[in-house]
This record gives sequence, C-alpha cells and structure tokens, in this order.
Amino acid sequence: MSFDVALEYLNKAKEYLNASRLLFSNSSYNASSLASEVSAQLAIKALLIKLGIEVPRTHEIRKLLSIIYDKLKIDEVMIFMRENRKDLIILENIRGKSQYGIPSVSKDEAEIALLIAEKILSLIEKLWNNL
Repeated sequence: MSFDVALEYLNKAKEYLNASRLLFSNSSYNASSLASEVSAQLAIKALLIKLGIEVPRTHEIRKLLSIIYDKLKIDEVMIFMRENRKDLIILENIRGKSQYGIPSVSKDEAEIALLIAEKILSLIEKLWNNL
C-alpha cells in the first residue's frame, strides 16, 4: 500500500474521532464508543501502512500497537501501552458491547473510549511526524 492510503486512513481516523465527540455530546454512547474504537484502529493501521507493514486482520488495539513497537523500538509506545492498559482493554471490548451488549455502553465507558482514542491518535500523529 502507498503513502496516500496511509494518509487516507489517518484522515478517516480523525473523522471518526470527531463523530465520536458529536455522538457523545448527544448521549449516543454506543455509537460514540464504536466510532472511538474505529478511529483508534484506523490511526494505528495508518501508521503501519506508512511503515510498510502489512496490516493484520485484527481489532486488537494492543496487538496493533505492539507491532508498531516491534518495528520502531520506541519506548514511548510500550510505556503508553503499560500506562493505559485498562483503558485499552475497555476500548478493545467496546465493539462487541456497543453492537450486541446488554447492558449497553455506559456514559463512563463511552468517555473512556473517547479519551483513549484521542490519546492513541495523538501518539500516532507524534510518531507519524517523527518518521
């Protein structure tokens, strides 16, 4: 894949993050959290594409971040994963819960998903700009 594809993924990640913010402000917590999860995935996959790594078919955010760490060996990625482990797990589990879960995603869970997606996008953009 090309740089153009990577950039398109990154732009879509930003679009989904903006949608998540709007949905959250309208108390649409299931949709907001799902948009947060999609945003995080697209951002990470954008960087993988930019790095020339074939994107694995997985929704596991921590696995995708680990691939970036393995390629770049930047401690900041591992520290981010360690410090945000609990929130990353919540984000990974959001897809199923937001679509099929009973009970639905709570306001607190949606807020965690949104905040960690924002942190992921920030990390990815920092790494992206330093390559």
